[in-house]
Amino acid sequence: MADALLQDAYSSDAHQSLPVPMMTHEQAEAWYGKIPDLLVAARQEAAFEGSAKIPLPIRLGKRIESSGLCPVEHLAGMRRAADEMESMFKERMEHARLKSEVYKEEILLYEEARTRRGAGDATVGSILGGRHVPRSSHEEAETQYWNTLSSYLLIAQGLEDPLLLKSASPSGQYAYSKLDANDVWKVTSPIAIREIRQDGEWDEAERDLEDHWRQHKITNVEREYVSNTEQLLSRGEIHEDGYWASCPFQAVYRVIKGPVHVLNHTIPTGHFFVWDYGEDGEPGRFITQASFGRADSRQYCDD
Repeated sequence: MADALLQDAYSSDAHQSLPVPMMTHEQAEAWYGKIPDLLVAARQEAAFEGSAKIPLPIRLGKRIESSGLCPVEHLAGMRRAADEMESMFKERMEHARLKSEVYKEEILLYEEARTRRGAGDATVGSILGGRHVPRSSHEEAETQYWNTLSSYLLIAQGLEDPLLLKSASPSGQYAYSKLDANDVWKVTSPIAIREIRQDGEWDEAERDLEDHWRQHKITNVEREYVSNTEQLLSRGEIHEDGYWASCPFQAVYRVIKGPVHVLNHTIPTGHFFVWDYGEDGEPGRFITQASFGRADSRQYCDD
């Protein structure tokens, strides 16, 4: 993944080296930096079973954020990284489909990742084709690629050991989603991320998010909600129309081509919906209304 991310930085017979954004270098460095610890763990495990201190499956780790508009060069690198990962296990995935019950989790995760990948490709294809897209579209494409790579990393491990993903999270159709990532910004709206950064509230928001996910118990209903909304977004049936004013500042969606069905609710065109993840460890809940009022500010735990 890191090699693919930095491909443009190195010259070859096919092309000359090109400038690469600093965030791309930092992201590749973060991935390269995981290799020594993984090698140590592998050798410890080979010597004495159960001795490695790194838990499986391996997760993608820290995501490097841009200070402004996510550069198109970085998005192109993320797309190459997704290509590289998929090429590694594509043939094995075809064989896994012949044993669908054994590799059920890997197949479901792959289908979800393909949807995210398609959403990112559509946006980046428009940008590279010379079309102007909103700043939020850059951030959404970056998020889609990140979630795709997170899933691909899990899939690659699950194809080696199908029991690995079965024990990684609670069983169920929606056992794996971006909710299972270690990233505290995993469901935060790209619009909220941009405004938090612009308003100088990044550190305060990150502390709140860390506290929130430390207390919150993710459920399969929430995984189903995330999966449903991503499918509806990819089909253009809903779009983000703002975000929830309290942590984790998740997207509020408006139905464009309704009615749509989410968590056994039928939501007509023009209506809004959101999943409220609760506060202080309280269970989440689904909310849908004809409209939502706009908040004057974001609500943090100390407010």
